[in-house]
Amino acid sequence: MKKGLCLAAAVLTLLIAAGAQAVTSSGFPWSQTGETVTITKEEYERLLQYEKLDMLMQIVDAYYYEEPDHAAMLDGAATGLMKGIGDVYSVYYTKEEMAKFNEETEGVYAGIGCQLLADPSDELITVTRVFKGSPAEAAGVRAGDKIVYVNDTYYSAYEMDEAVSQMRGTPGESVKVTVLRDLETVDFDIVRQQVTINYVEYEILEDVNLGYVIVYDFLGDAYEGFAEAVNLFRETGVDGMIIDLRNNGGGLVDTCVSMADLILPTGTVVSMRDKDGRETRETIDGEYYDVPMAVLVNGYSASASEILAGAIRDYQAGILVGQKTFGKGVVQSSLEFMDGSGMKVTTARYYTPSGECIHGTGIEPDITAELDEDAVTRYGINNLPHDHDAQLQAAIKALTGGTQQAEPEQEEELDDAA
Repeated sequence: MKKGLCLAAAVLTLLIAAGAQAVTSSGFPWSQTGETVTITKEEYERLLQYEKLDMLMQIVDAYYYEEPDHAAMLDGAATGLMKGIGDVYSVYYTKEEMAKFNEETEGVYAGIGCQLLADPSDELITVTRVFKGSPAEAAGVRAGDKIVYVNDTYYSAYEMDEAVSQMRGTPGESVKVTVLRDLETVDFDIVRQQVTINYVEYEILEDVNLGYVIVYDFLGDAYEGFAEAVNLFRETGVDGMIIDLRNNGGGLVDTCVSMADLILPTGTVVSMRDKDGRETRETIDGEYYDVPMAVLVNGYSASASEILAGAIRDYQAGILVGQKTFGKGVVQSSLEFMDGSGMKVTTARYYTPSGECIHGTGIEPDITAELDEDAVTRYGINNLPHDHDAQLQAAIKALTGGTQQAEPEQEEELDDAA
């Protein structure tokens, strides 16, 4: 085998020494005449980096006791290559995983119905939202749970996309999900169903005449839903608007910028710088809805959520209420290959309009407010009534100058009966 590799290398070296070079329509610097391929010295030196992989493949072909699946091996190599970066946000997608990634972007898929975040602080997969009416909600999965096993296989934050692939599948089939909650593991057998993601919900809080809009993700039809909310609030003449970005893990930058264009003045929403210092600015202009605003954030408000929250803060267009945000100040670009596989890779840091990079630090709210633990225990994080949502109430108070909704009625306590 070594002789064969050395001979091939010698042939390539001779061809390079001859100075032969061409660029094919695919963009690779090579030319082919009969069975001879000519490449540049630069390309040859690059190919030498992968000599070990080729040797592994040849050894498997020669000695493995069964016929190997080369496509699966190459997919595994690609997964490992991206994992070697050491960035939980840069991943390789097989054809099947890429199809599921596209499904999520569109907002319809078959699975258990929860939103996840790869948390680099503990390298665990964190549930940030459980969709209403989903199998996960019915089973008892909660926001804040850490998914550690799927079908008894351990997955870290680096394998989040593999874990997602395992949790999605044919509707009606069951999947076992094990979560870490309060330092204890809890098992759930969840039956997959068709899930339709609602990215935006909105209403008017009539008692205080405020518009309230929840943005769960910057994906799918989030912009259309947000625009509908803004139009309703404008037509109704509300006195202010509350934008709820809690547990919103991000999404598409373009969607975020388009939404910012509806509520912020002319200027830069976010700037992005790559490793060479090249800067790209996302700017907005034109008419906007000028109304007092409060933005609800917490430790799982990340990425595009922080872009919007940071822009609102820097333009002094509203106040931030809740808890410090997650601190994901990097941007990923996705690419789909001709064979249906794809990748997502971190390509830049982003900066708020004032020039601040919040990666690893997050954004501190103007008003710190925590949820009442008793209310969360009683109702669940996903089903808090407005009058038991301490962070929402803090935002209402900030916009109304202290006029809040009526206090919840005290429930009568009953003695235990023997």
